[in-house]
Amino acid sequence: MVLAKDAVTPEGQVLCGAGTELNEELIVKLRKQGVLVLSVKGRPVRAPGEKSLSERLKELDSRFAKVRRDPVLRALQHLIGEYWVVEEKGQEFLDKLKKETR
Repeated sequence: MVLAKDAVTPEGQVLCGAGTELNEELIVKLRKQGVLVLSVKGRPVRAPGEKSLSERLKELDSRFAKVRRDPVLRALQHLIGEYWVVEEKGQEFLDKLKKETR
C-alpha cells in the first residue's frame, strides 16, 4: 500500500509523506505516534458484499449492451470503466494498461 496523503499526528505533525510505501513495521510505528487513520492509493480494502472490479466491469458491459452503436453512450461506458480502474488500481495501472493495448 502507498500513502495517498501525508500521515500526520493528531497535532498535525507530518510523519510520512504521500507516496510512502507502507509496511507492517511502519504502520505499527505510526500507530504508536497516534496516527489512527491513513489514506492510501487505490482500494486495498473491499467492503463485505462489494463486487470485484472484474465483476463490475462485466456488469457495466451488459448494462450498455443495447447501445453499442451509440458513440456517446459507448464513450460514457468507457469513462465509467476507466474511473473504476483508477479508483481501484491507480492511474499508473491504467496508463500501463493503455500502453500494453496499443
